[in-house]
Amino acid sequence: MDEFIRILKGYLGKRILVLCHNDADSDALGAASVLAKLLDGSMAVPITVSEHARELQYKLKMKFHYKPDPSEYDITILVDTADAQQLPGCMPDQYLLIDHHANNTLVEGALAALHQITDSTCQLVWQLCSALGKKITANQALALGAGILGDTRYLATAQNATIRDLASILEEGGTTFRDLLGVFRVTGKIDREVRLQAAFSSQLNKIGNCLVASTQAQRNYVYYIAMMLLELGADIAVVGYQEQENCFIRLAKNPTTAHCLDLGQVLETAVRDYPRTNLWGSTEYAGFNGQGSVDTIIATVLAELGAVQKEQGQCQCNNSVRMS
Repeated sequence: MDEFIRILKGYLGKRILVLCHNDADSDALGAASVLAKLLDGSMAVPITVSEHARELQYKLKMKFHYKPDPSEYDITILVDTADAQQLPGCMPDQYLLIDHHANNTLVEGALAALHQITDSTCQLVWQLCSALGKKITANQALALGAGILGDTRYLATAQNATIRDLASILEEGGTTFRDLLGVFRVTGKIDREVRLQAAFSSQLNKIGNCLVASTQAQRNYVYYIAMMLLELGADIAVVGYQEQENCFIRLAKNPTTAHCLDLGQVLETAVRDYPRTNLWGSTEYAGFNGQGSVDTIIATVLAELGAVQKEQGQCQCNNSVRMS
């Protein structure tokens, strides 16, 4: 933190770009919007915002631009970004970094990095605000809170420290958890229809002792549909969205019933022959953006899950909590 602040202070009053990863989610938008306001900088996204995060963007009136040229700024601060492939067409030569992902390939090249393994990047931005002696407003508290909710499935996977951070953020901003739920929840009729259609059209497979739900979404709400399927009782969710030749795949699991499976490895193996713009993953969550047929890739993912089960029996790890 001290080194990050020391270098950051050298750029205060200059042209600062706060850059989210492409297909920015609520954590990236929340963290970047607060940081840009704090530093009187410009906020940007490479190409697009995740469709499921657009309602949050509109509700909190976030202002940013697309396809920035980092060379037009004195410094770029990368937010919630773990790899250069997440910044198509706008990877800066010099940058500061704020991120919470365990596997980050950008830390080494940063002038300084505020890199801690936490539930969300929004927590790190709030810590930075506190270290700089800056109090957040109600709108900023809601933005940071939305990022925390988004990356913890409405706090279902949150660590105790994260819940304490969220309470402190809301208290400092003078707002409430009810207000936060109001800005974070997807309320539009079309958005609700997309979720329900995905639920009704999902296929249920049993691999080992795991219930695996798979579906293709009609809009790019792959993250939230995956989380919804887990909430409905799936052990593993496989969700895809097709946009012309481009596809978006997300895998998620319930760590209490499928804790042995490494979804990052499963997805990496399944899409190894497909052109990609982004691929990332951990044991609990993995994503792929690239080119290919969603139906084919989902089938390949299911086959890979079956192969792992056959070779290692890892889908059987929930025997103690579920009766066959």
